[in-house]
Amino acid sequence: MASKRKRKLEKKSKLEMNSRLSARRDAFNDNLWKYGLPIGVALILILVVYFGFFYTLGPANAEEWKLEEAETGDIYKSSDYYNDDQLTLVEFFHSQCGHCQNQAPVLREINGNYSSQINMFSIGGYKMGSNTDSKSDIASFKFQYHNSEWLHLYDDTGELMRDYGFNSYPSMALVKNNEIVYEHSGGLTYDELSAEIEKHL
Repeated sequence: MASKRKRKLEKKSKLEMNSRLSARRDAFNDNLWKYGLPIGVALILILVVYFGFFYTLGPANAEEWKLEEAETGDIYKSSDYYNDDQLTLVEFFHSQCGHCQNQAPVLREINGNYSSQINMFSIGGYKMGSNTDSKSDIASFKFQYHNSEWLHLYDDTGELMRDYGFNSYPSMALVKNNEIVYEHSGGLTYDELSAEIEKHL
């Protein structure tokens, strides 16, 4: 008799538990429709606005600059070079960077073979350790390693390299029609760099 009563109590307890679980499921589903649907719609609208108005597909636009040539003191502006159909090679360097010094022969050869087809700038004025390049450091590097063959510009703010997303030397970008079409940090061989230039001429 006791066993039968026990079974009834267990059955009753099980039914009550199932009822509570069912009530919780129903409440969860109600809340999901009540709050989840509007939140989901809001997220979709936010994504549509972001990708429709703020996100830019394709290459990033090149940061503009107005810089002084380290040797001559003449002022050059990116807008005079970036906005046409001609390719521009921009190198960011530090005069005491061994990799930049080793990259110099490749850049001289590139300049010798492509100077009529591309614009070319080396930009300095940046920090390495406790040393920040001065205008005279850049001018000296231009003579010693690059044989004065192209323009070397002085970034007195020290920020342009970071604006391009670089934080190591040497770093290079190819710009065409104001868009960065190629970027690289570290050394490149002549064949590697010339292959990228050929892709975008």
